[in-house]
Amino acid sequence: MKLIASTFVVFMACCLASAAQIKGQNSVLIDRKSRSLSIVNQAGRILLSCPIGVGRGPLKEKSSMQDCITPTGSFTVDVVLTDTPALNQIDQSTKEQIERNTLFRPFVKNGEGLARVFRTMNEQDFNRDGTPDKAYGRAFLGLQGKNTGPKLIAAGKSARWYSIALHGTPNEAKAIGGATSEGCIHLSSAALKKILDAHLIGVGTAVYINDGIGDVDLVKRKSFVDDNQEQVRMRN
Repeated sequence: MKLIASTFVVFMACCLASAAQIKGQNSVLIDRKSRSLSIVNQAGRILLSCPIGVGRGPLKEKSSMQDCITPTGSFTVDVVLTDTPALNQIDQSTKEQIERNTLFRPFVKNGEGLARVFRTMNEQDFNRDGTPDKAYGRAFLGLQGKNTGPKLIAAGKSARWYSIALHGTPNEAKAIGGATSEGCIHLSSAALKKILDAHLIGVGTAVYINDGIGDVDLVKRKSFVDDNQEQVRMRN
């Protein structure tokens, strides 16, 4: 048993170390099956571990934004949205794409514009009970990758972000540890506060989502193959 335990520890250390070697930043490992998240640094040291909520769809490959499935594979954070302008970030290439639409340009101009987007998101009344849902809690960390959504969309006279993301929830008792989302990853307010206060996640942070403990390099390779197949399909 001691040998098995030691082997498991070494295996986990190798996985965490390989996941952390992304642009000198921390990396995020998400286990969709056990509904857990870990943030690791370059040395493979775990900086934060916490339970999460996932999509209410089955543990299958995501095919659309309507299937309520949390996608698996390799992703990067392309936007950080909060109510505090100084904390907000956006990937430069994503910003440039959005700025092509003059109506959306003010919302990605600076941190205040992004804060307006986040406030609009939390003011949405999705359940139509006459009050803001505050559906995204303390923060919204958008993901870039396969099947992650169209990004910024119109919301009345304002705009809101529409993509797969790590974000808060107004119903932590039900959402954290559960499968209740439309496909996003739910985080508690306490976990998001730690992430924001310590700057554990930012634009460019790598996020790996998998089912169960596995080889992170394998997840990365599979995502690369899937992305190339999608590009070939689009060209044809």
